[in-house]
Parts: sequence; structure tokens; C-alpha cells
Amino acid sequence: MITNAFTVDFEDWYQGIELPYNQWNKYERRIEKGLFPLLDALEKQNVKGTFFTLGWVAKEYPELIKRLAAAGHELASHGYTHEKVYNLSPQQFRKEIRDTKHIIEDLTSQEVTAFRAPFFSITNKSLWALPILAEEGYTIDCSISPIKTWRYGITTCPDEIFRIREANIIEFPVSTFSYLRKRWAIGGAYFRLFPYSFTGNGLNKRIKKGKYTMFYIHPWEYDPSHPKIKLERKAQFTHYTRLNKTLPATEKMLHNFKFGTLKEVIKNYEKKHVINSIGIDILQG
Repeated sequence: MITNAFTVDFEDWYQGIELPYNQWNKYERRIEKGLFPLLDALEKQNVKGTFFTLGWVAKEYPELIKRLAAAGHELASHGYTHEKVYNLSPQQFRKEIRDTKHIIEDLTSQEVTAFRAPFFSITNKSLWALPILAEEGYTIDCSISPIKTWRYGITTCPDEIFRIREANIIEFPVSTFSYLRKRWAIGGAYFRLFPYSFTGNGLNKRIKKGKYTMFYIHPWEYDPSHPKIKLERKAQFTHYTRLNKTLPATEKMLHNFKFGTLKEVIKNYEKKHVINSIGIDILQG
């Protein structure tokens, strides 16, 4: 019974640091340099993951998308331009998720039903996006974090798989654990900034409580040599710190824990649980 989902935000380094979409052509493309070591690590442990893919990446790298699908990985949507949802209009958001869905499905013949917003940017200001996702054929969302940061977070979000009543869509939020009276996430910068044991202990805590977990990471986190540019201090720290630790820590985690795709984990969850429904008003706080 697989209870841990391995998920990847499939984007290049310059897309993960809020550089404008219309300037992307100025920067070195390196997406394969991080992707290939990650794929090797997954293949070594026979793990299939879910790749939340930018529509722009799918359009520019069709062969990579086909390769992921052929290897048995699940393809999902990460929007098109990596713009935060709360910075988009409803019309812009609808176009982004519709275009990305069509591009990936045309390349893979695999239905795209899951979405993750760039920077987990479905917040109190952008809950309007959830019904639009459902209208566009998405059944799973992974865009909400129960941890509040300067970019995202809804502290009233349950730390479990649940259904959003008004949209009839399953939400699999960022997985968290408590340590020193604070909440921490499983994946991303949290995975790099602290020793491997930090995330390993967090996973064990969740497993002991019977909680299903979603790990997340980015290909550029496996590319320590990608270009360094000056950013706002917090972004600089979270983006570039300990990049050389990501691959060995991932290999250790994949060896110690069992992972699968998002759909596989949710299917296993539904076999043993009734998914609770909550209203959007709860998330609004």
C-alpha cells in the first residue's frame, strides 16, 4: 500500500525565481541537467512520480514529455507561464490551465486531471480558481499549503486529503509535520536546507499517524551549477542553498521509503478512507 506521492514541479531554474515570462529567452536552458539525474534515481528504485509540467516546457520540450510518459510517470499541469494564480484574472487562469492540459494530452494521449499552482498560489485571494479547475476537467488540486509564508499559505487548510465541496475537487495539500512548535513541509527548500534526517523523521511521524504524504521537488534542485543571479534575500537563500545535497538525500529517501504517483496514492487512500468534504468558507478563515 503506497502512501507517499513523489511529485516534481517540472520547470527550469529561471522559472522558479519569479523572472518574467517575457524574459525567459535571455537565460540559459538547463532543464535536462537536473531532470536526468532525478530520473536515474527514480528508475534505480523503480519509482514512478507525478510531474506537474509547465505548458511552456511541454511546448518547448515535447520529447522530454513523451519520455516521461513512456517511462510510466504521471503528467499533470503547473500552468503555462509560472505566474502566481492570485496575479492572474479568472480568464487568464482558465486559458493557462486549458492550454497546458491540451498540450500535454496531445503529446502523451494521457488525460491530465491534476494541477499544482506555481508557488502554491491558491490562497485566500484566489480560491475562485478551484471551481474553474473543475470546469476545465481537473479532479485533483495540489495548490494549497497549510504553512503560511511570504508567498503562499492557508493556515486553516486541513493537513490531509479532502474534497472541496463547492468545486467537487480533491485537494491534496502540502504535507507537513511539527517540530519545535513549528510546522514544516515535506519537500522543496525544507528538504535541502536541513539534514536528510529532518525530512526522514517527518515522514516517519506521518507514517506512524497513518497520514498520506506528498513530497515535492524541482529539477533545478538537482543542478548545483545552474547560474546564480541576485535575488531578494529570502528568495536567494531558499533557491540556492545546499543544492549539492539534493541528489544524495533523494537517493537515500527513495531507498528508505516507498513512493508512487499522485493518482496511485489517492486511489489507495480512497480504499481505506471516506474523503471528508469541506466548504470554501473554511479555507477563507
